[in-house]
Amino acid sequence: MTGFGAATRTVGQGEGRQVLGVELKSVNQRFFEIKIRHPFSAVEEHALRKAVEARLGRGRIDVIVHLQATGAAAGLEPGRVAEVLAQLREVERQATAAGTTLAAPTSLDVLRHVGARVSGDTPTTAPAELAPVVDEALTALCAMRELEGEALTAALAGLADELEGHARTLRDGLEGEAERLQDRLAERIAALCARAGVSPPAPERLAQEVAALVQRGDIEEELARLASHLGQWRGVLAAPAQAGQGKTLDFLSQELFREITTIGSKITSHAGSAVVIAAKGAVERMREQVQNVE
Repeated sequence: MTGFGAATRTVGQGEGRQVLGVELKSVNQRFFEIKIRHPFSAVEEHALRKAVEARLGRGRIDVIVHLQATGAAAGLEPGRVAEVLAQLREVERQATAAGTTLAAPTSLDVLRHVGARVSGDTPTTAPAELAPVVDEALTALCAMRELEGEALTAALAGLADELEGHARTLRDGLEGEAERLQDRLAERIAALCARAGVSPPAPERLAQEVAALVQRGDIEEELARLASHLGQWRGVLAAPAQAGQGKTLDFLSQELFREITTIGSKITSHAGSAVVIAAKGAVERMREQVQNVE
């Protein structure tokens, strides 16, 4: 699920004060992927990854940690600006000599390089406040994801109700199906026999053919499995949130689609086919929404 969380805290004292900031973004993705950008060592990155994995279980998570100078230390040093510009000119000269054309640096690129020296050398050890700041940002992210989860639960429940309505319509359409098949078959056979100049078959033979047609078009088993899958679907939605529910719902949506497809291959009436098409549309929307659930 999508979400955003951020937290900042001032660390250090006096002119050495710095602002530690953490931003977390999550977007929908079937699998779990964490991308981390930070100015510290690999040890801190491992700790950041563990902290995220302890609270989240699916989606793409972008973690951005920055440490910037504040107060007097945040001012730009004219000498440093000139030094960076000279370095950029030297890089461009060497690139030209090597036959390589570089894109012209922007003001933001210059400020980024200037800021690297303003805030001092890249730290190798994170401040002690990093863990609580990360936890605060994660809490904000999870709160936003929980709100989306509540809305998603309502949407998935509504789609289940819609599919159940289509199933009831299909079940109601079964009433009198045998009689309709018998009348239609009797009319067609009578017309063919009249055209060929032969006597129509015995009623017992006609009843056997009708029974075979009814058997091939029976969808009671598919409707029963459909009802069972929808019951399990609602059970997952009503259960406490936990990792793996998205995969369960994804599997159930596949089974629902398979049952609807089988029903569509057996339905013979135009009205029933229209209901099957509408039911497939509901299941497709269910499958799309399920990709947002962990």
